[in-house]
Amino acid sequence: MPDTPDADAVWPQILNAFAAGNTDQVQKLLWPPGATPDWFDAMAPMMEMRGDGYAKSDRELAIFCYEQARALYQADSAGATSGGEGMAGMSEMRGSHLGRKIWLLKS
Repeated sequence: MPDTPDADAVWPQILNAFAAGNTDQVQKLLWPPGATPDWFDAMAPMMEMRGDGYAKSDRELAIFCYEQARALYQADSAGATSGGEGMAGMSEMRGSHLGRKIWLLKS
């Protein structure tokens, strides 16, 4: 299984892809093969904050960011082991408000 890259090392590449308008590349960088719960846990809030930054200036990009963040939060909680179920519940709750943010931007 390939090693998951470090989220802090990949984040500048994600920002560059956003600057280039390449959301396909952003998505590819967000979902590396063999991603771990630590990866999802790091990337989800970073994508949510990026969405917050776009919320007033670019609704489509904000929605994209929020949808990716929600999926990352869900992936984090889906990988829970019996010892990590409480943390998984917290991750899912952290992402539950994103549906409202998405709905507000779409309406």
